[in-house]
Amino acid sequence: MPKISLSLITLSLTLISTTQAQVPTHCTDKEYAIIDAWMGKTIATDSGYKNTRQGKVLSLCADQAREPFGRVSYRYGLPGKVEMNVDATTQAPFTIANLSTGPHTGMDVVGIYQGEFSYYVAINGGQASGIELTVFKGQKKLVEHFSGNHEGEDFQVGAAELDLSGNKARSPVLKMGKLKHSLF
Repeated sequence: MPKISLSLITLSLTLISTTQAQVPTHCTDKEYAIIDAWMGKTIATDSGYKNTRQGKVLSLCADQAREPFGRVSYRYGLPGKVEMNVDATTQAPFTIANLSTGPHTGMDVVGIYQGEFSYYVAINGGQASGIELTVFKGQKKLVEHFSGNHEGEDFQVGAAELDLSGNKARSPVLKMGKLKHSLF
């Protein structure tokens, strides 16, 4: 009997800590998250950079789990409060690019252009991890945010996936192409 009780307590604590560690999302119940990430101050730890979770949340949301997507949305704001929403359309698709950042690292980048502003959401891969947000106004870099390195706590890759293999986008609201700015 004590073993069962200890197992139930362990399971309960695991569920509680998992629930607390989840990254909030701006995606609705009828959407699928591509990514959700904290965009606030990070601190260096022995296991990499950790987000303080005192900033805003970035979400990329899709209308279905697999491409071709009919809709992809970029949302940004405090948890539970969307302050910016941009929907990709066939007339104004989001630009996607795959960049090599080193011999064992790379990033998939989603470029979102709104007037004179350019927003770049980078999903680090290979031996790198984390989500980056870089914002330009014209040619001037305004903002660089990083989620932190801890998947499941600082950021999460959702159920929806971008397929960046090949040289053609698989969704009408996305296009493969060159980004307007260099991120390096």
